[in-house]
Amino acid sequence: MTSTQPAFGPRSSTETSDHARQLDSVAWAVFFIWVGIAMLADVPWGWFLLGVGALILTAEFARWQMDLKLSGFWIACGTVFLAGGLWILLDLPWPLAPILIILLGVVLLGKTVVGVRR
Repeated sequence: MTSTQPAFGPRSSTETSDHARQLDSVAWAVFFIWVGIAMLADVPWGWFLLGVGALILTAEFARWQMDLKLSGFWIACGTVFLAGGLWILLDLPWPLAPILIILLGVVLLGKTVVGVRR
């Protein structure tokens, strides 16, 4: 049976929410599979965090490709996990948490200043 709707073009809100739910379910399933594999294989923290960050950012990329709403929170989380994993793997001497907290404060301050000017 063929669909009468075009393959591309605007989607209904229920179709979009169905796609979003399916994508979220797949992402959570892959996350739990990754956690299980990492526990069984005794994956080092750096690689584990790198994998979690890649998984989150891949899910957000898929949302973007499907014209679904992106979540800035999950993009930030994925970036932090990715950075944390790289930080551990590269054995960088500087403390990661204080640098990320300072950057977060700068971003929040910048948003507030820009919001006041409008």
